[in-house]
Amino acid sequence: MMVFGIAQASAKEPKASKNTVVYIVGVATSFNASVAYCTEMQVLNDATLDRDRYLHRRSGYSFQLRDYMLGQGKENYTCLVLFNAKKAKLDKELAKVRSRFSKDNISVIEIKEADFKFTKPDEL
Repeated sequence: MMVFGIAQASAKEPKASKNTVVYIVGVATSFNASVAYCTEMQVLNDATLDRDRYLHRRSGYSFQLRDYMLGQGKENYTCLVLFNAKKAKLDKELAKVRSRFSKDNISVIEIKEADFKFTKPDEL
């Protein structure tokens, strides 16, 4: 019984989360096209990051971009989001992505914030 009590006490607590400002960019690419799409950098004022600095429900953000692309008639695009609490670090990561697209002769079309804006995904 005592061992059980010690095991319970030493069990990890769920990772704490905190709301913070996060910068986010969406990228949509397809193996069947020589064009990739990239959103303008946007600011999420009430994003939730866990202790490991991962964006809570980040798949919900990529699904938003996927749904937008489908609405534009762009099927078979893989969508992902890049995010960081520091704008300069996200700029650097985005530059690497754009460089990779350039090396592979993939044109990048920017999606304006007026056309597409990320919103905080609903909780399950």
